[in-house]
Amino acid sequence: MKKIIITFFSVGLIFFSAVSPASAAAFSAQKMIASAPSEKLDQLEVYSYTIGFKNTGTETWANVGSKMVTIKTTENVRKEHWLASSSWVDKTTVTRASTETVKPGEVGFFTLILQAPKKAKRFENHFALYSGQTKIKGTDFVMPVTVTSKIAAKTKQAIPATPKLAVSKTMKISTVAKAQLMIRSTTSLALMAGNTETVIVGFKNSGDRNWRNAAPSLVTLMLDQASTGEVNFKDGWPSDSTVATLDQELIEAGQIGYFTFKIKAPAEAGSYSLKFQMVLNGDSFIPGGEFTLPVAISAPPPEPIPILAQRPSTPSNIVCATALDNSAAPGDTSTNNEENQAQVGSESGLCSPPHQEPILRVGIASVQGQLGVTSGQPFQVLKDGQIILNVEPNITVFLAFDPIAKQYTFVGPGPILTSPTPFVVKGATEPSLITLITYSLPVAYDTSLNDNIYRGSVLVQWSENDGKLWIINELPMEQYLRGLAESSNGAPMEYQKALAIAARTYALYHYQTNFKHSKRNFHVVATVSDQYYRGYNSELRIPNIGLAAETTKGQVVTYQGQVVVTPYSASTDGTTRLWSEVWGGSDKPWLIKKVVPEDAGRRRFGHGVGLSQLAGQDQAKAGKNYVDILKFFYEGTEVTQWY
Repeated sequence: MKKIIITFFSVGLIFFSAVSPASAAAFSAQKMIASAPSEKLDQLEVYSYTIGFKNTGTETWANVGSKMVTIKTTENVRKEHWLASSSWVDKTTVTRASTETVKPGEVGFFTLILQAPKKAKRFENHFALYSGQTKIKGTDFVMPVTVTSKIAAKTKQAIPATPKLAVSKTMKISTVAKAQLMIRSTTSLALMAGNTETVIVGFKNSGDRNWRNAAPSLVTLMLDQASTGEVNFKDGWPSDSTVATLDQELIEAGQIGYFTFKIKAPAEAGSYSLKFQMVLNGDSFIPGGEFTLPVAISAPPPEPIPILAQRPSTPSNIVCATALDNSAAPGDTSTNNEENQAQVGSESGLCSPPHQEPILRVGIASVQGQLGVTSGQPFQVLKDGQIILNVEPNITVFLAFDPIAKQYTFVGPGPILTSPTPFVVKGATEPSLITLITYSLPVAYDTSLNDNIYRGSVLVQWSENDGKLWIINELPMEQYLRGLAESSNGAPMEYQKALAIAARTYALYHYQTNFKHSKRNFHVVATVSDQYYRGYNSELRIPNIGLAAETTKGQVVTYQGQVVVTPYSASTDGTTRLWSEVWGGSDKPWLIKKVVPEDAGRRRFGHGVGLSQLAGQDQAKAGKNYVDILKFFYEGTEVTQWY
């Protein structure tokens, strides 16, 4: 599914003159931001297009009822529009607002799910914003698309979940029944795939009508299936959408009625936001009877690593770090830090080092002007460390920067915000999982997979050094390591531990020195220029990397008591190389020329300095433990429990 973003934030574009309430129309709007239409599509290819309009009128927009605002085609449609997909509301109505209401002065977002016809031709596609059946003046937009003669792959033909409600089109709002959420057994769930959890919620009957668990005043709890797509969470539910009926036979006005139901975690790991709504007699929403339940699904534990014919030797002792003076350069013998460290067994648990796990800033990629983000859970917008906005799940917001005005801009629910410092987006609860909807990082072997979900927080920040706007991911070191894609899942575990420590050491070194990328406002970049970081989806595909990182948490390579740079590459040609041979400057005593028997006869892939990944795997298969592997490739070093 193509998602390409175009920048509309030219100087002054988003700063419009105010419209006085006396002169404003009840329904009026102004286009603020949009993703770029795809110029070419294969036949039957599906793609998503998001556009945002500012409510410049006096009425609040809704996505249901008499004040509903929608995107419609302005074409004369006889049977079906040529770009219609199964997500359209009807033959002319494409979509409705992604939020329940858009107040005057706020920006409403509309996501159009479009599908190319099975006909090679150029199409001009005209759309506009409508209040009911009346077009809102000045909201027309055109999307020209050329359809190729190629049939899209099946992976491009799936229609994603849309913002519209997955309930009967005859559903209405009850005028006699009202509810107020009073009690809930949990505000969020964290489940392993396949596990089940019981949830209890209690609502006060704040209306005039009695509730019953059978007709004629049947009250049920329903799931908005659009909030889960095709993922199934039911366990003993009456139907796919009906979650439960009232636990009690009768709930009179002022009393509390309870619903008890089970959530079964699906096989698909990820972050979900389930939306529930109380319904009267199967056709009327009960106002106040809605709530959202964030659910985080983790993958089941990886299969045990097969025991090798030769067991790894018992790990050598690691070193427990004490408060060290890092002002001395590695190799300076005037300060002997080794004497200030205690030898402890790697499994002793007696080490209490003084350092804290660092928060790493990772440069993901540069973008043109703006970034669209969302989350499957409630999320927050922060400025200068303070929460300034809470956002509902699955709402798209945009982060932008004007390099001339030197202003950051946030466009989302509510007023447009500007600031001289970046806006930061993070989940309201852990795990915080942020999706970059306008950023594409497809997996090489399956381009339908997109690695665009990241733990922690996300922001965009301008770099005067290279004149680029960078996506930056802030997260704890150990979460960063889980998202590395530097090894296959089936590699020997002792090697994976060694690699995790080398990667942690490399990142910590650049965190401490803060020299390589300081002018670009981050510590490491998410490419092979530093370390190949792919984020949350990668850790789901390669769980043993996370297991290796967890097993060695806080352990790093040190030389004379200090954290050092630990480069590694795929293989050597039988001998490791010196630092100066690749990067110039002074050589480093822990990176010496050394014969690597396991690499004999191999070609060198990569720089050949430090750990050879292929040779490291061979050593693990031969029975070496991770400490011995690291000490072989990084001469004279220790493996140190740093935090």
